[in-house]
Amino acid sequence: MSYVVISSFENVATGDLQAQGEAIAVFDAEAPARAHLANRSGALAKAVLAARAGDAGATFVTWTLMLRMPLDVAGVEEALEDLELVIEETESVDDPFGELVVAYEGRRHEPAGDSELPQAQALRELEAWLT
Repeated sequence: MSYVVISSFENVATGDLQAQGEAIAVFDAEAPARAHLANRSGALAKAVLAARAGDAGATFVTWTLMLRMPLDVAGVEEALEDLELVIEETESVDDPFGELVVAYEGRRHEPAGDSELPQAQALRELEAWLT
């Protein structure tokens, strides 16, 4: 079984702040995927602090998501293709990823404070990115 960890770090006004290659990683076991999820979440928290220092009035959105893929995937490109197929083939328009979601963390970072980012919002952003 393969696991995919996807992350997002966005300035709401200006867009994606992740470097190429940071947004998605593929693992052949759950333990290393969970470790990457935790590391990526920590890295995003630090990145928000650094970005906030440069733009105190900005709003940032961060989320990390771990998916259990229905079939083994050999790499990032294959994972993205499979996720696109999941979206196309699902019967649930509201939740195309269904039981694939294993773990999720998401925050909205505003100048006045942080709040939880609903998983449904992150999944809609992922779906839009994939299609």
